[in-house]
Amino acid sequence: MTQIIDPHLHFFDLQKGQYQWLVGSSPPAWPNLDKIRQNHGLAQLVLGDDLCLAGLVHIEAGFDNQNPATELKWLATQISTLPYKAIAYIDMTQAPKDFCAQLQPLLDNTNFIGIRDICEGLDANKLLHPNVATNLAVLAEHDLVFEAQFELHHDSVAKHLSVVCQQLPKLQVVINHSGFLQQDTKWQGGLQLMAQCRNVAIKFSGQEHVNNHLDSHTLLAVLIAAFGDERVMFASNYPVCLMRDDYANVWHHYRQLVDDDTLWGKLSYHNAKRVYRL
Repeated sequence: MTQIIDPHLHFFDLQKGQYQWLVGSSPPAWPNLDKIRQNHGLAQLVLGDDLCLAGLVHIEAGFDNQNPATELKWLATQISTLPYKAIAYIDMTQAPKDFCAQLQPLLDNTNFIGIRDICEGLDANKLLHPNVATNLAVLAEHDLVFEAQFELHHDSVAKHLSVVCQQLPKLQVVINHSGFLQQDTKWQGGLQLMAQCRNVAIKFSGQEHVNNHLDSHTLLAVLIAAFGDERVMFASNYPVCLMRDDYANVWHHYRQLVDDDTLWGKLSYHNAKRVYRL
């Protein structure tokens, strides 16, 4: 049985968390939304007999964005049998004083490892806000991770963020969902800008978010060519991956993309273990 680490998944408790983005009046227009809009936890992560989940990274899911520490406290009641790390939410554009005040209680949680503030679409310009670089420097001081969730075809954003990453070599940045690469956008420049920063890694995940996505073999080859085989990680994006496939099928598809066992070990386990210090 082969061990894997899943560095991007979400657990939901619709009775305890808020999740207004999912259960509010304007939920996302996703296929299979009824499968996603349920409670999700470790019990649903069924892989089969050949793969074994050996650790995970939980990505914030809007449990309580006004008080992000509550999600970490809840998460600690849900996971007791596996090593895990947790990415929390903080608005990266807020004043540094307010940012530090919201960060402080998160630091008391031993599983806390970093911050995500989604910047997709027009929100990508949030990363150009002057407070972001200052707040990223705070994350670097605490050896924390920043989950960068934006489309790499935003060249100006990629250029700015790459400069910040070079100025903050202690900051670990992880690009979510393969940077949303798709066939009809010009992502090559943004990809190269981010890949040249040695403190930036990227997750092979989230193809369900891209309408005109690259073929999986092509996408993997592109990411490895840019980032090398030690800064690319397979990740499920569970339960959002249910838009297209179940958890086990996502991981078995990944396994079929890689013939070399050493490469598979890096992409499915070792890289995530190192980046997230699991």
